[in-house]
Order: sequence, then structure tokens, then C-alpha cells
Amino acid sequence: MSMTIDQALAHPGELLAVWDLSTREENLHVYAVDGGRLERLAVAPMTKARRAELTFALRGRGVRQGASDMPGPFVWSAEGGFMVWALLAPHGVIAEGKDDLLTTRAGARIRRGDVAGVVSFWDEASPGHRGVNVVTRGGAAITIVEERSKAAELDPTYGVDHVMVEGAWATFLGRDLAAWLGVPHTDELP
Repeated sequence: MSMTIDQALAHPGELLAVWDLSTREENLHVYAVDGGRLERLAVAPMTKARRAELTFALRGRGVRQGASDMPGPFVWSAEGGFMVWALLAPHGVIAEGKDDLLTTRAGARIRRGDVAGVVSFWDEASPGHRGVNVVTRGGAAITIVEERSKAAELDPTYGVDHVMVEGAWATFLGRDLAAWLGVPHTDELP
């Protein structure tokens, strides 16, 4: 990955510009989208002022924008429908929302009108397990995306502080999915 942001944005084909929310001054990652998989072309730090300027320019060029919380394992975008991509194996699209339907790689199909809320969760008994569920009007919790961190399993000192840093992606993704669906978001992460 030796491209500049400008070189990456000139790359042929579909692109995804991802704003990393994990830093005070955000980083911009540019990915090529190929068959639902992402290939990172470039990354660069951005000031808030540069982000505002570049966001407008990206929209003008038709480049889809999204978000991440690095080193989280997922990136997502609410532009042109809601998409979530896994950066770790198995790579590719793991959830997609179009029009009135939200689907997952695992086979869940949820009508937008059936969603009552979105919950960003973590499992206190297994702190490396965190993710995002949608809760249906009937009360069913359906997992849209989840992570089971190996670091949490291997490190006996892994605790709430680690969850707060490594699991923040679930808070951001859940918030953005709830906004796209037009339903409340509950954040259960510490």
C-alpha cells in the first residue's frame, strides 16, 4: 500500500472511502471494492477541516463513504443502503440493507418495518464477544455482526478497559445502523 489518497481516488472501479473514528484527528482509508471484498489502497491522517472539504469532493465524484473504528474488524456505510464488510476472514460483505430489507451473511432476513431497535452488546462472561443485534417488534434479537476476540481468550488480564478500546466499533456501527433504520439505539458496551 504505497499509494497516496489522491492516487487511490484515481484508481479505476468502485471505491469506498472510510473515515476511522478511533482517533482525535480522523484517518481516511480508501478501499477498492471488488466482488464485495475490500482491498485497502491508501490511508492518511486528516484534520477535521480537511475531512469536511474531502467529504464534499468525494460525494461529487460519486465515491461511497463509510466509517470504521480501527483496529476493529469491520467497516460500514449507510450511503446507498447499509453495508457492513469484514476486514478479517471470512472477508467481504456480511450484512446489507437495501430498501425495506436487511440481510446477513448468516441468512437472516429482517424487514425494516419489523425492527424495533438496535443493541450494541458485549458478553461480560466472555469480554471478547461483542457485536450488534437488531431487536424485532416481536422481541427477537437477531445478530447482524459479532466478533469473538482471540486476544480476550488468550490474555488472562483482558478486561473492561480492553473492551472499551477494542469493542468501540460495535457502539459506532450500532448507532449508524439504528440511524439508517430510524429506530432507537441501546449501547450496552462499557
